[in-house]
Amino acid sequence: MPNSLLLSFTSNIVHSNGYLDAMMHPPLQLLSAAVSTLFVLYLPFRLSQLQTEPAKVAPQHRGRKKLAIAILLASLQLSTSILETFSTSPPVTRRIILGIPSVIACIALCPLLSLEHTRSIRPSDLAVIYLLTTLFFDSIHLGTQIYENGLSVGIELAAAVAELKFALLVAESQSKDGMLLEPVSPEESAGILSRAFFWWINPILVKGNRKVLAGECLPELDKKLLSERRRVRALAAWAQRMQPEMKTTLPRVLVRSMLSHFLAPIIPRFCVIVFRYAQPVLISTAIRTINTAASRSPKADYSVILMAVVVYVGLAVSKAWYQHRINRLKIMIRGAIIGLINNKSLTQRSAGYDDGKAVTLMSTDAENLGQTASMFHEAWAHAVEVLIGLTMLAQQVGWIFLVPIVIIFFCSRMSRYLAKNLQGKQKDWTVATQKRIAMTISMLSSMKSLKMLGVTPYTESLVQNLRVEELAKAMKVRWMMVAYNASANALGLFSPIITFVLFVIVSRWNGSALDTEIAFTTTALLGLVTHPANMIMTIIPQAVGSLAAFQRIQEYLLEPPRLDERLSVKGAGLSPSASEVSPAIEAENVTIWPSPSAPPLLENISFVVEKGSVVVCAGSVGSGKTMLARAILGELSAASGTISVASRRIAYCEQSPWLPSGSVREAVCGFAGEDLSWYNEVIRLCCLDEDLQALPNGDQTMIGSRGLNLSGGQRQRVALARAVYARSQLVLLDDCFSGLDGKTENKIVENLLGPTGLFRKSGTTVFLISNSAANFRLADWLVILGEGEITYQGTWTDFKQDPKLVLKLDIGGKTHNRRNDTQPEIDKAVQSKSLKVAEAANDLSRATGDVSLYGYYLGAVGGRNFSLLLFFAFSCSFFITFPHYWLQQWTEAPVSQTWFYVGGYLASALIAWLSTNGSMTSTQILVAPTSGIELHRRLLSTIVGAPLLYFSNTDTGVILNQFSQDMQLIDRQLPPAILGLLTQIFKLLVQSVFLFTAQKVLALSLPLCVAIVYIVQRVYLRTSRQLRLLDLESQSAVYSSFLESVEGVTTIRAFGWETQAEEANIRSVDESQKPAYVLFCLQQWLGIVLDLIVAAIATGFIALTLLLRGTTTSGQVGMALNIVLVANTTLLGLVLQWTNMEISLGAISRLKSLEASVPKEDKVDEEHIPDDPWPSSGAVEFDDVTVAYNDEAIALQDVSLKISAGQQVSVCGRTGSGKSTMLLTLLRLVDIKSGTIKVDGVDLSIVPRSLIRQRCFITVGQDALVLSQASLRFNLDPSLSLSDDAIILALQKTNLWKHFSGNSASTSLDSQQPDSACDILETLIALLPQMSTGQSQLFAVARAILQLECLRKNHKNLPDEPYYDDINTTAARRHSMPILLLDEATSSLDPESESSIRAIIHNEFNDKGHTVIAITHRLSGVTGKDTGPDPARDVVVLLLSKGKVERFGRIKDVLDTSAEALQG
Repeated sequence: MPNSLLLSFTSNIVHSNGYLDAMMHPPLQLLSAAVSTLFVLYLPFRLSQLQTEPAKVAPQHRGRKKLAIAILLASLQLSTSILETFSTSPPVTRRIILGIPSVIACIALCPLLSLEHTRSIRPSDLAVIYLLTTLFFDSIHLGTQIYENGLSVGIELAAAVAELKFALLVAESQSKDGMLLEPVSPEESAGILSRAFFWWINPILVKGNRKVLAGECLPELDKKLLSERRRVRALAAWAQRMQPEMKTTLPRVLVRSMLSHFLAPIIPRFCVIVFRYAQPVLISTAIRTINTAASRSPKADYSVILMAVVVYVGLAVSKAWYQHRINRLKIMIRGAIIGLINNKSLTQRSAGYDDGKAVTLMSTDAENLGQTASMFHEAWAHAVEVLIGLTMLAQQVGWIFLVPIVIIFFCSRMSRYLAKNLQGKQKDWTVATQKRIAMTISMLSSMKSLKMLGVTPYTESLVQNLRVEELAKAMKVRWMMVAYNASANALGLFSPIITFVLFVIVSRWNGSALDTEIAFTTTALLGLVTHPANMIMTIIPQAVGSLAAFQRIQEYLLEPPRLDERLSVKGAGLSPSASEVSPAIEAENVTIWPSPSAPPLLENISFVVEKGSVVVCAGSVGSGKTMLARAILGELSAASGTISVASRRIAYCEQSPWLPSGSVREAVCGFAGEDLSWYNEVIRLCCLDEDLQALPNGDQTMIGSRGLNLSGGQRQRVALARAVYARSQLVLLDDCFSGLDGKTENKIVENLLGPTGLFRKSGTTVFLISNSAANFRLADWLVILGEGEITYQGTWTDFKQDPKLVLKLDIGGKTHNRRNDTQPEIDKAVQSKSLKVAEAANDLSRATGDVSLYGYYLGAVGGRNFSLLLFFAFSCSFFITFPHYWLQQWTEAPVSQTWFYVGGYLASALIAWLSTNGSMTSTQILVAPTSGIELHRRLLSTIVGAPLLYFSNTDTGVILNQFSQDMQLIDRQLPPAILGLLTQIFKLLVQSVFLFTAQKVLALSLPLCVAIVYIVQRVYLRTSRQLRLLDLESQSAVYSSFLESVEGVTTIRAFGWETQAEEANIRSVDESQKPAYVLFCLQQWLGIVLDLIVAAIATGFIALTLLLRGTTTSGQVGMALNIVLVANTTLLGLVLQWTNMEISLGAISRLKSLEASVPKEDKVDEEHIPDDPWPSSGAVEFDDVTVAYNDEAIALQDVSLKISAGQQVSVCGRTGSGKSTMLLTLLRLVDIKSGTIKVDGVDLSIVPRSLIRQRCFITVGQDALVLSQASLRFNLDPSLSLSDDAIILALQKTNLWKHFSGNSASTSLDSQQPDSACDILETLIALLPQMSTGQSQLFAVARAILQLECLRKNHKNLPDEPYYDDINTTAARRHSMPILLLDEATSSLDPESESSIRAIIHNEFNDKGHTVIAITHRLSGVTGKDTGPDPARDVVVLLLSKGKVERFGRIKDVLDTSAEALQG
């Protein structure tokens, strides 16, 4: 059988008598001279490059020691060359010629080291490579000379040269940390040896084992990895992309933006191929050497040992080098992708934006795309490996090498099928994930409203159902992956077996016996052929999935951006009344269409806003006020006409203000610089000084996500202060006073808009949207909208002369629409301590791990599922390794037993294949879905069941991270990690047994190996676990930054803060990249350490086998080296899979600690279920109620009052008086400190809270609950128990049905328009026409009507029993009479809409005997309604002051005695 030329060449060298003479003398001298020559030739280029660099090292660090060693080395090298000239050993001339380059190189080291020390941030790579290479050759040459000739003067001098080279190598390899003028990352300042063996990571390992790591403990990123650089280059490449775009446009853009880095892994990957395919050569050489034990010399043994060292060490270093380059590419790709997405989000249209989609793109898809570089380089490398392997295999087994090709061809059919069908299935999975995350975001952002309405159980069920649907989509992908795994394993397991069996059969047919060398060399080559072929087929479906991710991101990037069609004002003279004044805003014949299928909202409107003027825009709900504001901001393009502005930088304050998380001061200053004196003035003007004094940390108090820790009025004032602080010449205020009490509003209006107000004095142009006629008097110009046009524009004086135009005026004071302002006064010291305790416990778990996590996860997996996984993993591991032992026995067995061993060989492969399929099926089909559903249910239940205070203190990004990133870990990484860990453990055990039975002396090293591996994994795991958790936790900052910029994109663009918002995202991305990159480097440190351990074991095995002759057979050598071929992968895989499992268990740790630490809102003693119907009348009694957020913040104090059944109560009072706290206390969102609250005699403290919110109260808040990712039906009827007609009737009563039915699919992503009423009700809110703030409040009233209808339906004793309007009838009393709670439910409505809503409330609630408790700042809607035959139905006013009841009585009495208080 013909052998490989490489094998023959190696064999001839090994068995030649003059092996060392041929190898060690002229070749080494020649190689050393060649290295020195190359060094001298390249040196001028490096010196010229260094000359242009500025000094990098502090002047006091001169590097004199290295220079002294270099001078001494040059002197000794010169002396050695001179001594060679007097030598009598031939050939003298050649030795002199070969020695000259070494002398010149050593002399040239002096200026190189001097310049490298001062002008470079790292040790000289050129000098280190030269010294290391020549030292290697010199050491071998020196050892040979000593072995052959003994000691002499020349040898001693050569030894001194080698020692000096080693000393200089050590000195030059030292890092320059502490010497540099500017700090750099440890990797940047590390030498080439430190980077090759990852020594620079050791200080981080020490830190991780000594203390708990935090973000500030990590080194800065390499400048080439910084997100800003990657973002700028990616954006530039994207701008220059070829058009029209193709599916590969985005990948090509990324490659072009980092081309040199993308090509960098090619050279190290070629090195991996060379060393990997040197292993079969080593196996063949070792076996042949063992077989010639009688005739071989010790020199041959040492040569094989040296060959093993070079092969295994070279493989370890080249693998680490290659993988490190790939990891750097992953970081760069992620930074570039997030940069592109974030940049696009800031230019995206603000209406109808799906933030769940963007978060999925930034998390799941961005992570997946990080693997594309590895896929590309592995694909071409594996193709090269297959070709090389087949070539070597053909020389080994002849024509039978075609068998693997045939098997590869048939198995590739499955990869082709997957490539064809996987993309669509993965897209469905991703879309389902996006839908769940979007719904989760909507739920988290509306948690307070959900709890107030009592619909959290329905929302929880909806989100959990979306999770089940998501995993159902995932199941299709998983089944395809199981089928692919069966195909790929068939290739990996059957291809070597069938090929080898055929080879044996053909050899026996030809009369040849099974040769040990050929058997094990062929087995090694078959493994090296089938593994890369298998990996190619693995990469294909992964690449298809990556292309799908590329396509999704590319589609997002190609979505049409916001078109800012505003013009710049060209000049003055546009206003006939003041031709000399330049306009600030001009609208000319503007028509605004909300959607193509809807009628125009505004048509042919024209107006001019002069510079320095105050213009008030008013109109009824839905008249287009906010749409006009958006058009002025450039967020909405006009269908026709033009809008011109004097400045595109507009200070904007919207109805529902956007506030990013941070302190109050940070929210006010925004992205502008901090000017303390101006800041204090703004705080005073916006009446925030008293609020800041009441807050525990003043203006450093954290406001929470979306300003949740502030009241509604405080949020509006903080947003207003931000607009004032910006000092813009153009200010747009969209109904920003609606949540303020009358006294505060009047003061702010006078401070800003009054005759001596700030805006008047500074000449600031103000465009104010407001329905409060009290503000009209301050306007220079009024613009009244109605019925799609401007119904009036002119001055206030002219307006009030026409009684037909005069709107109803406010006569009552305004109150806050949120909870008590003192609520943020939670004891921050106590809270801080509790957080520190929680963090300390978390840190301890982070550093040491938590064994209980395994039990927690296994509880979610199920005992039966895990037992199946365990059984299949063991079977797979044993029968995959067993063929090596079987082959060893076969080679030593007589020929007569060939068929017996052939049958055993095939049977072991079949069992291994079945076991592998079983382990994959149990993981993907049983473990992953079961645990995914259960753990998501636990997380969702914990979050939904948390008290309201939890959401005030916890950033939304942190919670969202658990629903997105952690669920991704649980779905995609944890189950495969557990399978991989079990498989690697069993494999390593089996391999160790076979390896140590082959060389029993080597078994003595087993305790040492175990100890080393244990120490390495302990050091590694302790640090890597912390790094991975830091990585996961830092992702929440990226999500929070991104979500906040998306939610506030209108405000950000109005202020012109796009650049600053992008810079904030860059900072958060860089912070999140640091732990990820350090973890990558730590993994490579682990990889090279374990590879070197395996290299030591393999080399030790070969050395013991060769030196202890007769202790090991050639068959055992072949088996052992074939096991070593995969043992390093097994050992590395074991630690990495353990780490991946520990990392993935971080998600389980956070879930477990969350479940244990988050308090439950529902208490154990709240189990009393009142008898139906309850409440039967609606009487409320407060008995000495005290509510406190902490000991120093009393919100309600000794409140005692009785509200009769059917009574209407208006709760008034100034900011901080306790109005909203009373409402939250009724709903049990805030616990009482003392006293009792009873409804119809039932103590609310013993009734389940969900029952109170669902049956006892119907709540309508100011911020209407709208879940954009849920259907219209679910938003109105979460219980899904009402008919279509009932829902439509409620919408008709509130004049909203026309809004939804007129253009229901105008913004739909689906091409089909909902034609029927049922289709409209099942359409997502996000796909329906957007509602204004006023319409949202009408929507909340419609939901209240339907909730009442649902309660009536559920509590009727008889199915067809009518509902009686007369509350005194017995039949009526058998119905539940829920109490209506109104929290400034009409604050954003115009007077006409407000009257309409009040009429609906009277008809549906008051007139039918329901008790109504309303927090209101407009008493005009209830005055005069307190007369009637039934005193129980009188309207009464409850006036609160500082948490106490100041007055409680009929409205006329309270108005007569406390008018001033009411206005306050």
